[in-house]
Amino acid sequence: MRAAPARLPAAADAHAYASDEQRWRAVRERDDAADGAFYYAVTTTRIYNRPSCTARLARRENVEFHASLEELRLRGYRPCRRCRPGEPEPTREHAALVARVCGLMDTAAAPLNLDELAQSAGYSRFHFHRMFKSLTGLTPHTYWSAVRARRVREELLRARTVSDAIYQSGFTTTGQFYAVSSSILGMTPQEFRAGAAGVEIRFALADTDESPVLVAVTQTGVCAVLEGPEQAARERLAELFPYAVRRADDRCFEARLGQLLARPAALHPVHPLLPREVRQLCRDERIRQLLRTPVHPAPASR
Repeated sequence: MRAAPARLPAAADAHAYASDEQRWRAVRERDDAADGAFYYAVTTTRIYNRPSCTARLARRENVEFHASLEELRLRGYRPCRRCRPGEPEPTREHAALVARVCGLMDTAAAPLNLDELAQSAGYSRFHFHRMFKSLTGLTPHTYWSAVRARRVREELLRARTVSDAIYQSGFTTTGQFYAVSSSILGMTPQEFRAGAAGVEIRFALADTDESPVLVAVTQTGVCAVLEGPEQAARERLAELFPYAVRRADDRCFEARLGQLLARPAALHPVHPLLPREVRQLCRDERIRQLLRTPVHPAPASR
């Protein structure tokens, strides 16, 4: 088996590491998401490191933080031989591996376990899991669940029966599906197939790094995350749920959605080298996770 790869940083958000306190916390936690946002140097050893370096933690009073490698080199610091700051990361190779594994899950009829996925990528179970989550923001299991959820939403619109849709999507029992159906559909499968007849759906637009999205919810969960310009997304929502009671003026939901997406790291930056369809699936799943708690309608004004 291939030796464990160097840690791959996620796209670093410099604002998340603006203070020395935040930087020191990242170093203590060996936060690989901080790699590239800053470096730390140990004054007693004259060595500088990535925040994620696994070397023995130095005393806080002997640590200083720097934004650039040039600054460290001018001050006579030497790079750590363990984490090798400044050397190019094998980002493209990792992204290609993760994209290939995502492709396997996209076409698999049944879930692949973590050992099988890691073996197919040529990494240990631990390093593959870490690499996958670093690039996508999801665990391999969560990604597979999102793939299966997308399938069942598609199958419900064309399969002969609900049971056919469930089994053709990768669920092994109907009970397994019904245990998570509300979080996947936001309504019953029968209502989903019937164009959400009589179901109240509220929706709002939100901006993401990838593109604007329309997020639609019912009292039981998210029923759609649709990408594109507002008018096109509204038309797609109407096609999916022609008989629903659609409401676009729920300020309570609009405010909550905005607050959730404004939280630091609410939407983990999916690596730009991954295929667009992978990035889109990961983003949509994170939005659904943020809105797992049902959103109740705003009280009527008196």
